[in-house]
Amino acid sequence: MASKGRVLVAMSGGVDSSVTAHLLNQQGYECSGATMRLTCSRSFDDAGARSCCSLADIADAEAVCDRLGIPFQVLDMREIFERTVIDKFVSTYEDGRTPNPCIDCNRYLKFGSLLDYALKHGFDYVATGHYARIAPLDARAAEAGGAAGDLLRRLRSDAGPDGALALAVGVDPAKDQSYVLYALTQDHLAHTLLPLGGLVKERDVRRIAAEEGLVNAEKRDSQGICFVPDGDFAGFIEQRRGQLLPEGDIVDGAGRVLGRHEGALRYTVGQRRGLGVAMLHPMYVTGVDVDANTVTLGEEADLMAEGLVADDWIWSAPAGAIRELLDEDARRRGEGVVVSARIRYRQKPQMARLSWEDAGSVDFRREERVRVTFAEPQRAIAPGQAVVVYAGDVVLGGGTTVAALR
Repeated sequence: MASKGRVLVAMSGGVDSSVTAHLLNQQGYECSGATMRLTCSRSFDDAGARSCCSLADIADAEAVCDRLGIPFQVLDMREIFERTVIDKFVSTYEDGRTPNPCIDCNRYLKFGSLLDYALKHGFDYVATGHYARIAPLDARAAEAGGAAGDLLRRLRSDAGPDGALALAVGVDPAKDQSYVLYALTQDHLAHTLLPLGGLVKERDVRRIAAEEGLVNAEKRDSQGICFVPDGDFAGFIEQRRGQLLPEGDIVDGAGRVLGRHEGALRYTVGQRRGLGVAMLHPMYVTGVDVDANTVTLGEEADLMAEGLVADDWIWSAPAGAIRELLDEDARRRGEGVVVSARIRYRQKPQMARLSWEDAGSVDFRREERVRVTFAEPQRAIAPGQAVVVYAGDVVLGGGTTVAALR
């Protein structure tokens, strides 16, 4: 069988990436496995049994590649991981915002440095074990109905001679990872393979791994953030900075002091438990002000917002066509392009409208800043959160929340 192309498979040591390598190998691709050595494999030395990147994970990845008869290598990417993921994680928290390091790892490591390495060394594709699909935009547009279908058909005008690609949700609703992949542009999609997008993990992927005798067929999924395996984000930042977080006031919406905190970074918008104050009725964190070093509590109604403004926007679908649609909407003073949106990984998509942010309404620059206005108010929108917009099951793009609109 003639090779379908050379593929560098990102091997985490888990069952998903292992089955990815097996499937592509069976389909006629010339596969090589690569595990990225990240800072966590050095710092925690296998301490976090359910984190990724441990030395045991590297050994599992190598064993799977040996079983499949494909080459394997470990790539030292500690410096880029430290700079683009960990440093950003810490600085985002210190700015009072909510980071998402998994999105940054995909953006800067798997589909950044790893893809650059692959293309430089003669590979045609990178492949990962993510549960999402890559398909021709024409096909997704043909299957979609309603406003989503109309929007996708309009995007085809920017497809170019080879046609455009679509990043679509995975068929396994419990594992869909399209939210964390929104930074995949058309260029990325053209060099990426995601063979698990059409499979169900517990029904298909583990069965395949067991049938092939892979050592990690029953291996548990990694959980949490790999470089903070115990989940103590504030403690990690304290250790990294070499000093304790400063104490400060817990206040209500009117500024009245309700109690004291041991570090504002220990609190997140929407939090109800572990507030450190006794109240007669439920109260929630509605704001974290790192400059004033205060945590603000309020009613659940105070958490609701009609929409948000986001920046650092990346288009996964054809960028020129979407920008043209948003420009057209702005010229005719429309109500925005009909989409659905997620502000959290596992959230059900919410109906919304997408438009350029009006620079005259708030103190933001218009450059690739978008407004997402929801059909129904959303709870606990926080600066730093990723927002991802869809047309049907196709990712249009995503960005970083800078403000909730109430």
